[in-house]
Amino acid sequence: MASFFITLREIVEFAVILFLLTGIYKDHKKTLLATALTVLIVGCLTTVVTYPLSTFLEQTYSKAMLYSFVVILFLSLISDRKTLYPILCIVLALLFPSAELMAVLMGKAELLGSSVYIYALFGMLTGGLFLFLCMRYLESLDLRKFFKTDSIMVFIAAFCFLFGGLDEFDSTSVITMLQKGLNNVLASPRIAMAVTALLLFIPPVYVFIRLLHSPEPVTDSIEVKAEKRKVMSIYIAELIKKGTPLLLSLLVSIVLLHAANLAMNPLFDPEPIPVIADGDEITILLKDNFGDISDGRIRKYSIRNKGNVYRFLVLMRPDNEVVAALDACEICPPTGYVQRGEHVICKYCSTPLPLQSIGQPGGCNPIPVKSRREGDTLVLNKTEIVDTHDKWLGTGSSHSSH
Repeated sequence: MASFFITLREIVEFAVILFLLTGIYKDHKKTLLATALTVLIVGCLTTVVTYPLSTFLEQTYSKAMLYSFVVILFLSLISDRKTLYPILCIVLALLFPSAELMAVLMGKAELLGSSVYIYALFGMLTGGLFLFLCMRYLESLDLRKFFKTDSIMVFIAAFCFLFGGLDEFDSTSVITMLQKGLNNVLASPRIAMAVTALLLFIPPVYVFIRLLHSPEPVTDSIEVKAEKRKVMSIYIAELIKKGTPLLLSLLVSIVLLHAANLAMNPLFDPEPIPVIADGDEITILLKDNFGDISDGRIRKYSIRNKGNVYRFLVLMRPDNEVVAALDACEICPPTGYVQRGEHVICKYCSTPLPLQSIGQPGGCNPIPVKSRREGDTLVLNKTEIVDTHDKWLGTGSSHSSH
């Protein structure tokens, strides 16, 4: 039954794309539908011939699908009324997703039997019925009131970024895949994010600016002021209608980019490792079973004193200095910190703090404690940790153990 919903979902996505394109390129409807059917058959046959897919082919399908969506976005910069552009859009939007869909179905058929294909056929027919109903009953909807040949490409690309891809094939979102791929090439998360943002934002912004520069209607020959206002109001209403999908596409891209950044930099909140003081000294190994401090990640520890738990954290800053601080600041309740990428974040107020600032007092920075490095160990003073904690957070605060 799962194959029915997988196939239905993909065919509905394809149907939406076809409905949008045939609504703009009405004179080429039959050509576009024939092209779509051909592309679907070619995509499926490609998988049948190459199955079972190697890891290399799986990655190739995913990357090809990703970059095909990016190409659709940039088609907006050159597309016009020529039938070449919607045909190219169909190939880019349907070829590799259909190949991935066939790979998923064949994989499921190996495990569950040929009934998978029967369910998939019903899913395909249901999706085809959806397309038929859209074209029959929504044909009177003039999409050209809302889209031009350039803005439809932006909208379809945003749609593909949002819904494209198969979770059963690769659960990573399309934008996250793009950013990871650029990060592998550029070796810099920040530059990769900037390039991803440029790729996503340049086409819709350019198309939107081009829309705003549409020539205003000539009203010099209209003598009645009411008629002039009517003509201008129609012009403005048209700009709003055609600008709304572009702004919506841009909003989708912003949200997806933010989600990709969160996926690329997940929250890291390690469990505190209990340590025992040797007299008044606490020795922390900088390389142990829990990792290497040079990885730039925070490591949390806890000590007990008179029945109370005291948490502190240790990390290596970007300048390679190893510092220690309480897992609390001077101004917020001691809920502690998490790490995301190159920042630690206060759990209470969500303030992001650069790693380089850790070990410095004040504000929402973790309260620093003295330490000294001795080779691959960091030595701290238990009394100093307890006294510093009690000075800022109260003596033996029971909530420090949370």
